Amino acid sequence: MKHRLLRALMPFGVYPHINFTYSPFKILEYEAMLPWLPPAGRGTALDIGCGDGIHTMLLGRRFEKMCGVDVNEHFIAIARDHAKAFGKRANLEFFSQPVERIGFPADTFDVVLSVCVMEHIPNHEEVLGECLRILKPGGRILFSVDTLETIADPALVESHRQQHHVVRYFRQDTLGELLTRKGYTNLEFRTLFRSSLARDLFVEGIRNGFNFGRLRAPRLADQLRRAEASVPPDAPGIFLLARGERPR
Repeated sequence: MKHRLLRALMPFGVYPHINFTYSPFKILEYEAMLPWLPPAGRGTALDIGCGDGIHTMLLGRRFEKMCGVDVNEHFIAIARDHAKAFGKRANLEFFSQPVERIGFPADTFDVVLSVCVMEHIPNHEEVLGECLRILKPGGRILFSVDTLETIADPALVESHRQQHHVVRYFRQDTLGELLTRKGYTNLEFRTLFRSSLARDLFVEGIRNGFNFGRLRAPRLADQLRRAEASVPPDAPGIFLLARGERPR
């Protein structure tokens, strides 16, 4: 019922919209990714761990074709129904398999995206290798991961790990070493959610759940945006945004 109601909002431009979400973290994370994407209007992209497809639809408008993959068949069924309702505003295709099992041809994608998914994948090294194979020469990978570097309480970190099935938390140095070893070049990183407000909201999320409410989330995002602007950009954060390229 909930998803049918959301699809009914699509003709009015209300959904999908990044502000029509439950989490201020998702709003700012999406905004942080946009400047690192290629110019809109061309290319083919892949969204790994797409869930019900909201990011896939939003970002799909920037590309000639957008594919989403997720191992959860229920989410993919919802995403496919969303795509039908979304219509010609984006060229979307969804797959309910791990990306390394689909068998995309080499040199298929201009961009591979992932929004806080790699930390949940046990074979993330294999997945990153597959991403390199299916990227076109000069294509880029862009993804966010959990670091929780500003959450000092080990019990809170462990609670988050268990609740969200985190395999590992990444750091810039270890992620940089991994991406370099897999063959990516021109690496760039950006820490996200560095402010004390971000820490307090994230702790609230660990304790009470990360659904802050669709009305509250945009207001919190405005507050969080201002708080983040007052913190040095190289300060530790809760998330890490990474970008790399396949060599030409």
